[in-house]
Amino acid sequence: MSYWIFANKQTGFYEESDWDTSTILSTKRYYFKQKEPNRGQVNPDDLIIFREYSGNYWGSCEIAGEWVEDMKGMTKHQERTGWFPIKNIKKWKTEVPYELVKADLFNQNHRLRIAKANEADFNVLEIARKILERLQYGATDGSLFLMENGVEEAVKANLGNIGLRLADPSIGQQCVLDVGAGRTDLICLDKDDNYVVLELKAVRTSDEVVGQILRYMGYISENWAEKEGRKVSGVILTPSYDENLRLAARQAGITVKLLRIV
Repeated sequence: MSYWIFANKQTGFYEESDWDTSTILSTKRYYFKQKEPNRGQVNPDDLIIFREYSGNYWGSCEIAGEWVEDMKGMTKHQERTGWFPIKNIKKWKTEVPYELVKADLFNQNHRLRIAKANEADFNVLEIARKILERLQYGATDGSLFLMENGVEEAVKANLGNIGLRLADPSIGQQCVLDVGAGRTDLICLDKDDNYVVLELKAVRTSDEVVGQILRYMGYISENWAEKEGRKVSGVILTPSYDENLRLAARQAGITVKLLRIV
């Protein structure tokens, strides 16, 4: 028996096709390209952890039988394709964020659709899942949540730990900028007295937040920083994020920091 991580796009991404997570769960057939790396090493009775591609771990299953080639695959997808029959499907009440456990996993490759794992990985994920559920960080839809106003207060009390301070108590939290600009979370100053816009997210975050924080930074730069001879930077604090956010933030020059919940 071997251990694997199967990754797929979020439910609905492929609509009602063979590839979509909803179809995979309803038909109990995990669909892959035949040439998918590691596909030929998967065998009946192997244990599988489900993961959203570049995202969270959310369930498990077992391989119920041998690989089945889809004889219509070439016609439908211009690829040789097929599926593994799966059984004992479990969808967890609470998802486990990748960033929370990645340092403890044997295989940290987040790009493979079929990634080799081991028993220790399963144990790490099981412990993390149970802790999150018992701490009541799990919503009924499986998402991770915290109260954002509580996060803001906790971050405000610990800004010194990341070398920041509030720019001004009167504009520190939930600052309404102007029509069309929106409402920021925290506006801070760094050690050089330059502005830092902190955007706090209490749930897993994707790349749409990059546009949001860039909008705040643009307003502050145009209306405050340029007049004062200061620079403006941005920091996103979140308990979990995906690869889309990492790449977008990297290109935009925005720092992403993982918000540890202790």
